[in-house]
Amino acid sequence: MSEIKVSVVCCDDSAAKRSKIVETTVDTSWLSDRLIESAEQEVASGEARGLHNGAIHPEHGAVTYLQEVKEGGFSVFVGDPENLQETFFGVGSFVAFIDSEGPGHASKVGPDGVKRTFRLLKGHVET
Repeated sequence: MSEIKVSVVCCDDSAAKRSKIVETTVDTSWLSDRLIESAEQEVASGEARGLHNGAIHPEHGAVTYLQEVKEGGFSVFVGDPENLQETFFGVGSFVAFIDSEGPGHASKVGPDGVKRTFRLLKGHVET
């Protein structure tokens, strides 16, 4: 079994449930055991989304939205909605989204676009 480093976008412990990024590691078997679906995605440079959540799935409940960057990259903006902090994720990054409460996070694709593998996984990755 091998482990991978994952940056997890999750909610902080405050009443506001603001998004934050924490680092964890997961065994690759965890990914395959919980896989619901996966897809290859290509997103054009500059594409952006305002505040949104890693929502609870209507059929599967709590899920982890995992993105593995293959080419290019994207930024995730977390924290206080009035003063979001940017973190860029490039080739080789694994980014998981489980911030199902609070104001959520924002994102923007980098100048080279992004090619990534999207995975929908049962349950939330542990932080």
